[in-house]
Amino acid sequence: MNQIEFNKLFDEEFAHPIIGLGFKFVGRTKSLRYANGTRDLWIKRISGKWPHPGIARTAICFRHSFLRPVSSDDPNSMKLIVDDFPRKLTFEDFDGWLKPRLKYHPENSGRWSTSDCAYGDKTPEAVTKDLRKMKRLVETRILPWVASVTEDSELSQIVKYGEQAWCEDRWIDDYRFHKSTKDT
Repeated sequence: MNQIEFNKLFDEEFAHPIIGLGFKFVGRTKSLRYANGTRDLWIKRISGKWPHPGIARTAICFRHSFLRPVSSDDPNSMKLIVDDFPRKLTFEDFDGWLKPRLKYHPENSGRWSTSDCAYGDKTPEAVTKDLRKMKRLVETRILPWVASVTEDSELSQIVKYGEQAWCEDRWIDDYRFHKSTKDT
């Protein structure tokens, strides 16, 4: 299967169905965004300088919308990169029988895990099965997890499990400032 065929299946079996759940495409990319209140979830297709033929890489990124990205001071920027999100997750983080208990783990050095869909040597039926599984995970695991994430819980996770990186200090400041403006 080539990239054009994969992207067609990606749209039909994954992207368009989750648009019905409130996601929107980010610009002209294959990345998708779900915003609900201050909760900001992106399913980012990663391309990079050296793409791997036959593999689509994806990162599940979560932040609260008032957090300043590492790449700018504008929390409303639409040009976000993976490093702008405190949470960098994969579909595998949400797979399995048990409810996901995802604690914050720092990935602030530009290295983070991705979900890799190796479509190059698969049949359309096999890729369709993979994409439908990803869609089910969004519906049954990822969106419920997003709904459960509070500003206070994220602040406490970053404080407890962070590595005191400058971006974490910035996010902690943003959480505390946001909380102080809500309390007044």
